[in-house]
Amino acid sequence: MNIDQLMRMLGENKPLSPVYLLSGDEPLQIMEASDAVRAVARKQGFEEREILRVEAGFDWTALGQSADALSLFSQRKVLDLRLEKQSPGKVGSKALIEYVQRIPDDKVLLITCGRLDARQKNSAWVKALDKAGVFVQVWDFSLAQTLGWVAKRMRAQGMQPTQEAVRLLTERVEGNLLAAAQEIDKLKLLHGDGAINEEQVLAAVSDSSRFTIFDLSTAVTQGDSRRIQHVLYHLRQEGTATPLVLWVLNDLVSQLSDACYELRQTGSEQQALSKIPRPRQKTLQPAMRRLQSADWPLILQKTINVDRLIKGLSIVANKGEARVWVELLNLSLLLAGTRVVAA
Repeated sequence: MNIDQLMRMLGENKPLSPVYLLSGDEPLQIMEASDAVRAVARKQGFEEREILRVEAGFDWTALGQSADALSLFSQRKVLDLRLEKQSPGKVGSKALIEYVQRIPDDKVLLITCGRLDARQKNSAWVKALDKAGVFVQVWDFSLAQTLGWVAKRMRAQGMQPTQEAVRLLTERVEGNLLAAAQEIDKLKLLHGDGAINEEQVLAAVSDSSRFTIFDLSTAVTQGDSRRIQHVLYHLRQEGTATPLVLWVLNDLVSQLSDACYELRQTGSEQQALSKIPRPRQKTLQPAMRRLQSADWPLILQKTINVDRLIKGLSIVANKGEARVWVELLNLSLLLAGTRVVAA
């Protein structure tokens, strides 16, 4: 089940399930789904709440004791179990399985945890919880889903954003829904109901994105020129050392040039991919296909030129930091499949 299905189920005023397992790495969706379960629980008489944080040294007998304990004034209770890790371990797994084998009538067990991998989803404890109640998997949004989510949330607050306003806000928060929600609240306070345009978003929204050199690598392999420029801008603003930026680009050049050469020689993608470390093959395959006819001598010479520029050995007149970043951008765009003219 996904978040939307859960929200529709909770909105139907049906009796709550005895168990809810919410799994995922997107904090706002997990938080709001948990809030929704607790809100419905309060309406249905589960007015008490006990938080159980599963940390190092947690005593799993506490779950059984809480399940068996009589609620204060005979009120029903929500057991809010928060797994700090994705797996409860052997002892915790046994405790959870035992819990669903004798579910108390006056309790609702709400469990939140990080994203579960395929092996964990097939474990006995997850299957037991899923069979006894509701298992919700929270997925990170794609760009299109994030745009839709931002637009929907702004409209729910009475705002009427332009497409450019939605795009700009989404770009600024870089998939961080919690930051997006905070910025939407800020826009509501500043402008109230009504139209919201790009200029108002630009003036009000702080840029919540934080990048590493590996975000640049991802943008390059995806061929996303707009994101490449955005990431490089922030890396420069954050004072990232230019040799580190060149290092990650050199790594891509080394792996992709070998793979593309093999692809041209043999015509076999499988053989070409063998030139790339297995964990990166799926990620780099689209870039390999896109760049198989690239001018690799030009790209290789470009990396040498940027290295010399960083070291102050270039013969060009303009050797300042701004020139270095321009050349890093040009190299990144070349690797993304966009030909540029050096400044």
